[in-house]
Formats: sequence, C-alpha cells, structure tokens
Amino acid sequence: MNGSLRRVCRVLPSLLPALGASALLMTALAPAPASAASLAFQASPSTDAAATPAGTGQVEGQVFLILDGESPRGLEVRIEGTDHTAMVTAAGHFVLSDVPAGEFILATGYRGTVLDRRSVQVVDGGTARVRVRPGDSASLPLDGTQATGDAPRDARPATGEAPVTVASPARDTIGAPTPPPSELERLLALLVDRGVIQQAEADAILAEARAEREAARVELAGDAIAYEPTLPLQDDAVTVQVLPFGVESWDGSSRFRIRGRAQLDGQIARWGDDIENVARQGNEFPSYGLFLRRVRLGAAGIMRQDWEWQVEADFSENEVSLANVYVAHLFPSGRLAAGYFKEVFGMEYATSSRYITFIERSAASDAYKVNREPGLLFETLRPNWYLGVGAHTGDLERDRDLRPGWAVGGRLTFAPYLEGTDFVHVGVGANHRANAYDYDDEEWARVRLRSREGVRAVDARLIGRDDLRAVENFTRTGAEFAAGFGSWWIQSEVLQVNLNLDREALEDDLGGNATDQDSLNQRGWYAQTGFFLTGESKNYRAFSGDFGPQFPNRNFSRTGDGIGAIEVAFRYSRANSLEHTRVGRGQAMDHYTLGLNWFFTPEVALKTNVMYLEGERDEFQDSAWVFGARMQFVF
Repeated sequence: MNGSLRRVCRVLPSLLPALGASALLMTALAPAPASAASLAFQASPSTDAAATPAGTGQVEGQVFLILDGESPRGLEVRIEGTDHTAMVTAAGHFVLSDVPAGEFILATGYRGTVLDRRSVQVVDGGTARVRVRPGDSASLPLDGTQATGDAPRDARPATGEAPVTVASPARDTIGAPTPPPSELERLLALLVDRGVIQQAEADAILAEARAEREAARVELAGDAIAYEPTLPLQDDAVTVQVLPFGVESWDGSSRFRIRGRAQLDGQIARWGDDIENVARQGNEFPSYGLFLRRVRLGAAGIMRQDWEWQVEADFSENEVSLANVYVAHLFPSGRLAAGYFKEVFGMEYATSSRYITFIERSAASDAYKVNREPGLLFETLRPNWYLGVGAHTGDLERDRDLRPGWAVGGRLTFAPYLEGTDFVHVGVGANHRANAYDYDDEEWARVRLRSREGVRAVDARLIGRDDLRAVENFTRTGAEFAAGFGSWWIQSEVLQVNLNLDREALEDDLGGNATDQDSLNQRGWYAQTGFFLTGESKNYRAFSGDFGPQFPNRNFSRTGDGIGAIEVAFRYSRANSLEHTRVGRGQAMDHYTLGLNWFFTPEVALKTNVMYLEGERDEFQDSAWVFGARMQFVF
C-alpha cells in the first residue's frame, strides 16, 4: 500500500496550512474513543433527541461476549429503574419493547452482577440500537452501589457518557451491516469533504491500495483450483480478547475462543486395615499420590450468528480422548445440538468440573451418573427454568459384532424464587438406556457404576469395583433441590438406578455365583452446604439449572488490594450398591467431606478436602481418612 500512501501524502501539504497539521492528524488518524457508548450501533440521531418526547420506543441490541466457550447464554438486559428486562438469546440478540421515551441506563449481566452499564436514549416510535461489549465498563451490582468484580484496567463506568444514538422507525433492524471504514478510507473521506481532492481521486487511491494488497499475496499455480489452506483470507475487522483468548468479527456474527483446564490433584490417606477387602484390592493401597486429573484443550465459537460449535480433547493420563465435539443451531429460546457431549441428568453432574464445590462430585453422583455419548440434545434458554431432552447411542468405538445401546433422557428444573443472588431450585430427571449386546461373545455389555474415595490420585474403588453383568436395560431417576441466601447455600439430590437382568444370560455367565434377583436397585443421596467468608454468593444459573464460575469480589493481589474468594463447605453422601449381579460383590459407602476453597481469580483456584469414609462389602467393613488438594487453572 506504499504507493497509495504516497499519493495521499502528496495532497496533505495543501491541507495543512488551512487546518493545521496536528488538527488534521488527530481528526483523521486517531481511533474512535474507547468508551462504551462509542460501541453503539451508528445511526442518525433525531433533531429533538435531547428532549424527552412522549410515547414509547424500543431498545434492540447485540451482546458481543465470548463466554465459557459458548454463546452469551443466560445474560439479561435491564433498563435500570424500570421493570423492563429481557433475556439475551443464545445468539446474543435482545429486544426491549414499550420502553418509555427518555434517557436511561441499560445494564447487562447475570443476576446480581452487571457486566456492562451504558446510557441509552429512546424516542417516541424509535429504536435505539446498541452494541454491548461487557468489559468496556466497570462491573457493578444491580443496585449500582458496590463493585462485585475487578474491572479491567481501562474500564470506566458508563454513567455520564453520551447517550446512544437513536434510529428512526424507518431504519432497518440489525442485520447485514456495513463493515467499519479503514484508516485510509477515513482519511480519504476527510480529504474529499474538505475539498482537497475529488471523489474520483479518492476512488482511484482506494482501488490502487486494493490492487497492491492482492498483488502482495502469494499466488500458486493453477487459477481454477486451489487447496483450501492456500485460499486467501478476507481482510476483516476483528476484536481480539486475551483472557480467555478469543477472536470475534466486528459485528459479532462469528467468534471463537480457545478454552481449556488443568487440574492437578494430590492426596495423603490413612487406610483402615481391612479397606483393601472392602475394595477387593489384592494389595495395600498407597498412602499418597499425585495425579493430573484433567488436562483439556479445545476451541468453541459461533459462526454466522446462529451456529455454535465446540471441539475439546482431554490429555490426562498421557492419553487422548474426546470431551466435547458438537455443532448446535441457536434459537431465540434454546439450541439443538448434534455431536458428542454429556447426557442430561442431575444437577451436580450438569455442573462443570471447573465449578463443582469439592474436588470430586459426591459418591452418589459419581457412581450413578450418565456418560458422554454421541447423540442429539435440545435445551431451552429461559430466565427461570430449564428443559433438556436428549437421545443418544453407544460410545464412539465401532464394532461390527456389537449391537449398540441407546438412551433417552430428560431433565426439568425450575427456580420458584429468584431475587438478586438469592434463589431456590427444584428439579427432576430421568434417563433410560437399552444396553448393548455383543453377538460375537453372546453377552450383554457390562455396566459400570463406580465411585472412589473422593479424589482419584490413588483410585480406591469402593463402589462398583466389579462391573454388572447380563443387564438388559436400566433406568436412572433423580430429584434435586438447592437454595442460596446471601453467602450461604445448600444443595441436595436423591438418585437411584433400576436395572433389569437377563436371567438366562446371567446364569450362563456366573452359574451358582449369580444373584437370584431379576432386577437390582442401586441408590444414593447427598447433601452439601457452604458459606463464603469473603461475602460472595454462589453463582446459580437458573437458565441451565446448574452453577457457573465463581467471581471473587476482589481478585487476589500480592499488594493486599484483594484476597480472592474463600469458601468453607461440608458434604455428606451415601451410595448403596449392595445389590449386585454377583453374590458378595455389592458395596456401600458413607462419605463425609469438609472443604476449604480459595478462588484467587475466576480462573485460578485451590481446593482442599478432608474426608472420612466408611465402606462395606459382604462381611467386610472398614474406614479411612483422606486429605486431598487440587490446584486448578481454567481459561
């Protein structure tokens, strides 16, 4: 583009005496102000916008936010001081209708925490179009009285900024916008406006610049065909986010981010003398261990506004396995996904391992959980309730001699009380699976319902040490309850699995060791509670019926400005799997956990657990003390 710039520079001397060099360069070359209001959709303001006309209008906007590897699910926009609120769609769009004409503050965020506040002015019959980028203004609670998170260094409150411009009723709605002008185009437009050059000269300079850019590309032999990696890229204007790393097109219709997590677990244990017999272990358990529980890396994003995708792999134990691979179509109030992901069942299992309270899920949730399987899943996106319905097949491995199993499941949750950060949650779930059958071995696939000591660094299999055989089909059911008031919260679930057996196949397999039952029932429950010593609240998400990331009031700082968030928690859980397909192989466990969590930032946390457990199998009973710790980094 050197030739184009030289042509521009040749005309600058004629303009400098009239305007002054500094004024021209500051006007033509300086970027637009970085305030929140400058990110509003550009529209021509009404001549009487400063007045407060009678009547109503609407506020329509797009939220540009790369959240948790997903679309801006669960965000809410609110006109402060009014009852006007709206849920942001899975694609990031929102509309507030029948807003009284006047100037207001538009707040965007979750319950209790505002990620963005900006001024917006509505005229009678008009539509105020807003582009919201959380992080451009300080994070404030909904009442606007106290910061609830560390604002970015360049962040500033949106109050007092110029109001968002207002479009007339005749203007088009959001969609197919024109890309923002480049610096060269802005400079040329100024020169044409000042009468320094003609429009034809500006067009010629732009054409020359485009030609120089195309000529600079590396051209390969063969004009008609090309390998996809060699195709040229479009010169798009993008936004780059560093933490977590993401790239977003200027209009928000396409974005992606890199996501991942690393969890390093360690434990020290004092085992009872007979605990090896409870776990049917042939030797003594180690008294300590260190283990990379999860090492995940992936990418997730939105393409063409309405399509969400994710690809994530797990590298723990020096092996590579898939964690999530899917594409989903986004609707205003939900999404339909196809790929490989979790089946829907249970509140604790639905909550990501990044955000669970203790190092591991409860013994009951761990033993009777569902799995990740290929299939279809529909999920709603509603402010205070959630419905997920899925249909899945077996695992990803192919076997011509295996008839794969299949499963259908659903989960329904509701928040009858939501006020600020306070909540009450209830829910139910069910999952039915028809088991796979191996024609070559003439047997049903073995079913594994297993749990361990509360941390995986040693791997004491105190529930489900032996897989269940000759299971024809089985059904999981569960009920959920949770509540939070201020810094205190409580959570509980009751879970059970009913398994139907193939008697003939079971007797052929185990002979006299087979149980005399035609069906089995394994069940469990847990109750856990916690309190934040530093004043935070549990981040409950009613739109998905689970818990999200924990945001400290003030991130940890060595200078003493903040200590992060500190939480104490206690849990009791029981898993009863005494009914087993083989006599003498059933197990049960009572598990107690005292936890202390230190969230340095939303990304870095240290979790420590002191656990006491009592296990039994057949005539064997014993106990153990386990101390565990997890250092976690997520991005």
